[in-house]
Parts: sequence; C-alpha cells; structure tokens
Amino acid sequence: MENLHYLCIKIISKMKNLQTRTSIRKYSVRDVDNDLLVRLLTQSERTQTMGNLQLYSVVITRDAAMKQKLAPAHFNQPMVTQAPVVLTFCADFRRTSRWAECRQAEPGYDNFLSFINAATDALLYCQTFCNLADEEGLGYCYLGTTVYMP
Repeated sequence: MENLHYLCIKIISKMKNLQTRTSIRKYSVRDVDNDLLVRLLTQSERTQTMGNLQLYSVVITRDAAMKQKLAPAHFNQPMVTQAPVVLTFCADFRRTSRWAECRQAEPGYDNFLSFINAATDALLYCQTFCNLADEEGLGYCYLGTTVYMP
C-alpha cells in the first residue's frame, strides 16, 4: 500500500508540471547537456504516432551562426539566438518514403493527408518532449513561427 501511495504522489507531482508550466523567453548561458538532450529525445520516441511511422525529424542547433540563420524564420525573436540549443521539430515523411523505395514499393506520402499525419506526429512528439523537459527542470518556449515560412 505504501508503494501505491508513493506512486500516486509521483503522478500528481508530474501532472503539476502541466498546470504550472510557462514559456521561458530569457535563458541562462548554461548549456544543455547532450546526454540529457539525447535521453529526452529518445524517451519522447515512445509517443503514439500515426501507424507508429514516426513521421517527424528533429534538427538540433547549438552553433551561434546557425541560430542566427534560423532567426528570420522565427521573426527574429531574441530567444532563438539566445537559447543554448534550438530544437526544430519537423513534419517529415521522407524516411518512410525512402523506406518504401528501398523495398521497391510506391511511397504514398505525397498528398495533403500525408502532411497532416506528419504534422500531427511532429506535434505529439514535441509535446511529449516538452513534458519531459519540464520534469527535468529545463525551460523552453514553443515557437510555431516556422509554419509562416516553411
């Protein structure tokens, strides 16, 4: 019974992250440990996706010059260049299409429904990542600005 009580407290604690989360727009200069980042990205892969195809990719940007190049796609919001790392979550069905081509099959991912499925997968994966980042005490700000300049 004691274990059940501990588990309930742990679940309530995790759910509190959802109720108290905020967007962070000013970051410390402290880097995000690569092992932690890889662990969170890997754990996020447990997210449910359409047909378990995982129609997304993540671009990790740490280099200051590359963040500067990304800034216009985000309307030059300062957090893009000031964050220690920028993650760009992309709807991506290229891997699945290449997988089909390697098996001499016709890829079926070239229509609007395919894009919607990939965008949904990317958003689900991103949300799971954000929830896990909250649990680790990482601050972040979700920017949807790249949809204006895909």
